[in-house]
Amino acid sequence: MSSESDDDGLSLATRMARLQKQESEAGVASVADGTAAAPAADSSDEDDDLPLDERKKLGAEEEKKRKTTSDPAPESKKVKAEAKPKPKLELNTKKRPIPATASAAAGTANGDGSGSSEDENDDEEYGVKRKKTAIHSKEKTAPPKAAASRANRADPDDDERDEGDAGPSGAAWWAEDEVQWKRGDKKWTTLEHSGVLFPPLYEPHNKTFKYAGEIVELTTAQEEVATMFAAMLNTDYAKKDMFRKNFMASWKPLLKETGLHKKITDLSKCDFGLIVAHLEEQQAAKKEMSNEQKKRAKAEKDAAEAPFMHATVDGQKEKLGNFRVEPPGLFRGRGEHPKMGQLKARIFPEDVTLNLSKKAPVPPVPDIGDGKKHKWGGIEHKDTVTWLAKWKDSINGEDKCVWLAANSSWKGMSDKAKYEKARELKNHIGQVRADYEQGFKAKDVAMQQRSVAVYLIDRLALRVGNEKNTDEEADTVGCCSLRVEHVKMDTCQENQLHLNFLGKDSITYDNTTDIVPAVYQLIKKFMLTKKPEQELFDLVQPSELNDYFKSVMPGLSAKVFRTYNASITLCSELQKTSRMVTTAQREKEGDINALYNYYQIANKNVAELCNHQKATPASHGVALAKMDDKIAKVQGEYDEAKKAKNTSKMDTKRKQLEKLKAERATKDELKNVSLGTSKINYNDPRITIAWCKRFDVPIQKPFPKTLLAKFAWAMGTEPEYKF
Repeated sequence: MSSESDDDGLSLATRMARLQKQESEAGVASVADGTAAAPAADSSDEDDDLPLDERKKLGAEEEKKRKTTSDPAPESKKVKAEAKPKPKLELNTKKRPIPATASAAAGTANGDGSGSSEDENDDEEYGVKRKKTAIHSKEKTAPPKAAASRANRADPDDDERDEGDAGPSGAAWWAEDEVQWKRGDKKWTTLEHSGVLFPPLYEPHNKTFKYAGEIVELTTAQEEVATMFAAMLNTDYAKKDMFRKNFMASWKPLLKETGLHKKITDLSKCDFGLIVAHLEEQQAAKKEMSNEQKKRAKAEKDAAEAPFMHATVDGQKEKLGNFRVEPPGLFRGRGEHPKMGQLKARIFPEDVTLNLSKKAPVPPVPDIGDGKKHKWGGIEHKDTVTWLAKWKDSINGEDKCVWLAANSSWKGMSDKAKYEKARELKNHIGQVRADYEQGFKAKDVAMQQRSVAVYLIDRLALRVGNEKNTDEEADTVGCCSLRVEHVKMDTCQENQLHLNFLGKDSITYDNTTDIVPAVYQLIKKFMLTKKPEQELFDLVQPSELNDYFKSVMPGLSAKVFRTYNASITLCSELQKTSRMVTTAQREKEGDINALYNYYQIANKNVAELCNHQKATPASHGVALAKMDDKIAKVQGEYDEAKKAKNTSKMDTKRKQLEKLKAERATKDELKNVSLGTSKINYNDPRITIAWCKRFDVPIQKPFPKTLLAKFAWAMGTEPEYKF
């Protein structure tokens, strides 16, 4: 940048892009003038710590030059690199020895990262058993609020809401010198809880239903399902053919009980009008409740939930995350799910299995109001797992579990172990990259495919991807399940890769990125003679990749790569804060706001790398309009002050204008990015906490109450912390 003033009018994202380009050019220049030393053959140097977006932009020539500019490895690493041959990407062989420099930490974890949801089962995936290192010994116990120098209200449009307790649930486990959290190990000695809360039974409203203009009497069960559809009649789901088809298929068995299946055959002839009107009246009545009525209703709800809200773990009271059994309803799914519209069955006590310690009292089976005597489906005493109750989902046949809350000690230990595992990958990433670079040159096509797949997982943060039955779930794919039709080589330049596919949660991945020439040529080779519907990596199995990852580092998985890439990128971007947030910018927008806006853009980069997208909120236009009104008002006040030559007021209103305009620009820039997912699940919270301390930004700005409680274990992080 030529000067601060030159860039004051540019958005943060533009300034970041310009800085990255200058840094890239500077790196090439350093090679040209011979100022950089060559690295050791197998070092884990700063090259491996570059943020993913910078690495993605490097072509083969630039990447080769950049590697020659890295700092030389320590003598000990040079000796070790020369002492052993270059490892091969052998995915089905016995495990290789871990380098001595990393074996102690890497040998402590033993999770496979194969949970069914983004972050739900991390307590079963990640493990750690280690003494505190020098960096950990600096982590002092501190309550969440002590980490901030000022109290600021969190952005009301943040992805996270301030719900639940403001503090951590359970004891301050992070104050101990040694923390053990390993998959398969004993998690608790005593566990007591009150079971789960069942939804109330359906109460019939007896509103008229018509078919082809004729009144049809429905049973209570038939009416219940009809009401479910009526409640969704004005949504996009009710317009989808798959949803309507599945609804009729689910409703038909109930209609068959009274012979109505022969009469009610065409959904378009069904008239749910009076049922819809009834539901709208209920909603209106709820909105018109007085404050006293609302308080009374809340008190009744709280009283019913109170016994289920906490569990006692080893004598410590811990809050539960969700203790309610989901009521029956019509399944929606995400994207174009093939089962949308199917009926989710009601769950009864017989469907539920509880997990308790052997001497804990078994919770009484609740009276659900149907006049029948029920019993629990099972009682287990598994002290190596952290679920408290479970039942089978009637749609997909998966286990639905009750866990402790996000601010519980179990979840905190799991989170810390997860981020420590991602940090440990820094010691092995050089080996992984050496393996796949060697694999590119292999004569075996299967080896070439596996090497390219690992390259994409590392460089693009792709998920592994498993083969799916598209009759049972949406056609979402990952790296191993990419098809030829997902690769758009004709829409990009040479040594570029354009991928377009439906990723997890039916979120479209559409990205063009630079790749090394070897990968470009190999992908073209893999596509030859294949039809669009055929797999790109037809010789690669996800299990083989997972076996390879675990041979490199215990517990390593594609998800660990994603956590590593997200955290290393955020850390790198935030280290540029002093250069990116100029003095003039701080004066215009206000010190805290300018810094926080930059943090948001840095987090946006991480979210985009991990493909964490969302649809533009329906309220976005309204929110911008309100901000525009506020800007117009302040602009008018500034003009009046200028006319009156009131310089003091002019200065005040000018600063307000700059702040409001910056906030509006940031809000609009982030409208399609889900910042919450990376902040909650992928970014090491210690990076954010250290940054807040270095720049005196209130921790309440990036972390609302829920995250302050969730990451209480990290609040003692020193300002110098680096991922």
